[in-house]
Amino acid sequence: MASVESVVKLLLQKLADPLIQEAIFLYGVRDQIEWLEAEFTQMQCFLKDADAKQEGDERVKSWVRNVRDVAYYAEDVIDTFVFKIAPSRQRGRIRRYAFIFNEFIALHKVGLEIERIKNKIHMISESRLAYGIENIGQGAGTSSAGKSLREWRLTSPLVEEPDFVGFEKDLKELVARLTEGDRRCVVSVVGMGGLGKTTITKKVYNNTHVKTHFDSCAWISVSQEFGVRDLLQNIINCYMVLSEEELKKVEKMDVFQLRHKISKYLQKKRYLMVLDDIWTNEAWDVLKDALPDMKNGSRVMLTTRNKDVALHADARSTPYELRFLETNECWELFCRKTFPGQDTGCPQELKQLGREIVGKCHGLPLAIVVIGGLLSRKEAWEWENVRKSISYQLVEGQSRISSILFLSYKDLPYHLKPCFLYLGIFPDDYEFQATKLIQLWAAEGLLQQRGDEAVEEVGEDYLKELIQRSMIQLVKRSSSGGIKSCRIHDLLRDLSISEAKEDKFHQVHHENVDAPSTSTARRLAIYRNALTECTSLKSSTPRLRSVFIHTQVDERHYIEKPEKFLYQGFKLLRVLDLHGIAIKKLPSEINGLIHLRYLGCTNTWLKRLPSSMANLHNLQTLIVTTYQKVLNIPSIMMKMQQLRHLQVGLGSRRAYYGQGVIEQYQQFNGISNLQTLTWINAGEWMYDCFGKLTNLRKLGICLSEEKYHSIFYESIVKLECLESLVLLGCKFPSLVRFVHLPKLSKLRLFGKLEKLPEYTELPTNLTKLTLSHSSLEQDPLVTLEKLKNLRILRLLMHSYEGVRMDCSSGGFPRLESLHLEQLLQLRGWIVEEGAMPSLLHLRIRCCWQLTLPEGLQHMTTLKRLELWDMHLFDKSFFEGNKGKNGRDWYKIQHIPSIDITYRELS
Repeated sequence: MASVESVVKLLLQKLADPLIQEAIFLYGVRDQIEWLEAEFTQMQCFLKDADAKQEGDERVKSWVRNVRDVAYYAEDVIDTFVFKIAPSRQRGRIRRYAFIFNEFIALHKVGLEIERIKNKIHMISESRLAYGIENIGQGAGTSSAGKSLREWRLTSPLVEEPDFVGFEKDLKELVARLTEGDRRCVVSVVGMGGLGKTTITKKVYNNTHVKTHFDSCAWISVSQEFGVRDLLQNIINCYMVLSEEELKKVEKMDVFQLRHKISKYLQKKRYLMVLDDIWTNEAWDVLKDALPDMKNGSRVMLTTRNKDVALHADARSTPYELRFLETNECWELFCRKTFPGQDTGCPQELKQLGREIVGKCHGLPLAIVVIGGLLSRKEAWEWENVRKSISYQLVEGQSRISSILFLSYKDLPYHLKPCFLYLGIFPDDYEFQATKLIQLWAAEGLLQQRGDEAVEEVGEDYLKELIQRSMIQLVKRSSSGGIKSCRIHDLLRDLSISEAKEDKFHQVHHENVDAPSTSTARRLAIYRNALTECTSLKSSTPRLRSVFIHTQVDERHYIEKPEKFLYQGFKLLRVLDLHGIAIKKLPSEINGLIHLRYLGCTNTWLKRLPSSMANLHNLQTLIVTTYQKVLNIPSIMMKMQQLRHLQVGLGSRRAYYGQGVIEQYQQFNGISNLQTLTWINAGEWMYDCFGKLTNLRKLGICLSEEKYHSIFYESIVKLECLESLVLLGCKFPSLVRFVHLPKLSKLRLFGKLEKLPEYTELPTNLTKLTLSHSSLEQDPLVTLEKLKNLRILRLLMHSYEGVRMDCSSGGFPRLESLHLEQLLQLRGWIVEEGAMPSLLHLRIRCCWQLTLPEGLQHMTTLKRLELWDMHLFDKSFFEGNKGKNGRDWYKIQHIPSIDITYRELS
């Protein structure tokens, strides 16, 4: 129930919304609403302390539940009231009189509902006093689960985990970091709960070389609820052997004296101090002055889930981020734990089932150890039941994992807790785009406004913090170094779903579980075949604010009578995300969803959007992909003042061959908030409208008709905030005007390009460049290698028609990824030593006449090489063990990851 404080905060934000304030003023309920606002503000003061106490006190837990329920109830009353009066406010004065009677009824009802809320609040206040909850802010208090976990952490570091698998290389690296160099640096081990930070650190701590290298070693468990004085005294007790008289003196020392005593003692030693489970910068700050740097090789080693803490402790030392176990390592650890002391390992008849179970742990060591321990006490016939309920067993079968992960969740700031719970709506093992997640957070009101800062920037900061805290796994970075996509580990997703269900925050429904009771759920996620059952739930879901329907790519699902499904069942929606629903049109009744802020319709068969959508005055994000050739969007929608992201695309690749999706428009009045616009056909509208799109950051435009070229190139310079530009067309005469776009960092061109301009005529901040069908005759690398900020370069289908490319020494100084595909005439590629000194990833695909370039062996930074469908790589290249005896092996033998597929010439 840790998100209840955020529920109340969202309600208070809603009450302060200008549109709500206007309705309150017009309909004479201001006094009643102000009373509610004051009461909930007062409740908010208690909630943070109550949340810290409720785990060990059922009275507090019940009180928090009541606060949550009345906050939800109040939100329902306000949203329903606005919903009922909205139709009359959208009509002219003459027609409006016909709705006066309905307004009177709505006003009467909201008055009665507010009285009911008042009574509930009075009862909550009285119960708080009766239960003695008025003192919930006093005392430290700890939960039994947290206490037991801390007791486990306080055990001696000499007690090592017997099943140490998969960290041999990590162990060697960490030992080297501890024993090499003179500076007193901080060696940080970072990772999510359950990855084995403490386990490997104990192994390093007890390593013979480490023990003999240092004069004095100490293992200090910090944890979340540390006391400064207790922590310092513990350090003294670990390092020093004191007489009874000295101990009495230590007891009388203040914090400054304790730090001084530790520092004075350690100045004479080459010491090692391990700080296990450090959570905050403040914990480091209270200790750092006691840790002298005598340039004698002393070390501090810490474990943390928060990378920020590691960098705060020592910005010059790169944190050591633990990885997940590989498949073979997972299986070895599983067999050791499930069949201890047995050399034969897993019986043949259980291997397939066992591997399925191990796969569900996704490389998390602690999960494997727990499930292995569980199965070690079960008969063979019980394994199938464990496989079916693996997530349940990981929660119910142990307390350590749930305690560790729950502690990470409890430690989140209040503004991040609902953002973390939100991640449970995504399907299992789903790689979600950062932009979409942030757009959803914004639509739900989960992002706090910070001055004039764009809400998207706030959302990116939230996402970064969740990644730093190891609550989310970073999957891909953008060319500019930002976050592109993420994933949440299954166990953390289970935690988010469990906590969200407890808080009535959201529920997840898929084909393997019974249909949920959603009468109180605020959000509903529906996966795959569960749609059939869930369409019947609309009559019992009056409180839903968000609906997510996600089907498989190869499935098609239909909604009969979508107007009833949308309008009658989900009147108060803020978010509607439909993926893979085979609808050909949206009903005009969708205009009744007046609270809608996010509408996603992807992989559909939509031909047009109804003009009534213009009444969705709160809509911020509209994302539509269709398998149709073109999508008609009514021009009146281009006047929606709150619209920030309009992303329209095709479910096929038709758009890449010269056909846009959105027809051209003459007016973009009142749409200055727009940040994303894709795909739209070029037209005369660009001349006047580009100047009005003052916040546009991403533009995808089809420039297939030459008559609009001059207008486009003259007008594009007005988009001063543009960061990403994608152009589709038959031919592009010039790129020179793009140099006047100061923020442009990503450029994709699909169409013929007569000639690349000089590098001085290209945007200086360009970090990602994609060329396709450019038909360039001159070597593009001669120009592009001089772009100092370029990190990603993709030369795709027929982008270059020449036979040779050259990379000179010092060229492409920051390039990290190079992708060459279907350059069918290319035969030779010369790479001088010193070229591309930062390259990490090289992919060459379908360049059938190209052989591996001489000079590739000098690219020592290269981590991954992909060679796909390369005709001239004959069999002699692949002789032996994956080519290790082949003629070109010396060029690539230093690359850690190599992926080769080839075709034999017929």
